[in-house]
Amino acid sequence: MILLMLALAAADPSADRPVVVSSLTTQQMLEYCQGKDSDPTANFCTGYILGEFDALSLSGGICPLPARASNIEVVATVRRYLRARAKKTGTGAPSFVVRDALRDAYPCKRK
Repeated sequence: MILLMLALAAADPSADRPVVVSSLTTQQMLEYCQGKDSDPTANFCTGYILGEFDALSLSGGICPLPARASNIEVVATVRRYLRARAKKTGTGAPSFVVRDALRDAYPCKRK
């Protein structure tokens, strides 16, 4: 049975694509993140970004320096990235856009 499931997954070209279980789109995220980049208000935008920041930091997906990783700076960085790429990102999953913004801002040095 397991071999059959693996064979079916291998035959399905959509199997390579990541599955995102979220009804939130990047366009909606952009709407939630309107306002000043340095706005310290605790809201959905701030929580979403900081949650992903924590997850990526703990998993080693990003390597922030403490001097450059205040809550306000992290949120401002992602807000700028979202606005700059709003047309390119379309209605896809915002988690990938936020991840890409954070990876660009807080890369890990690779050996």
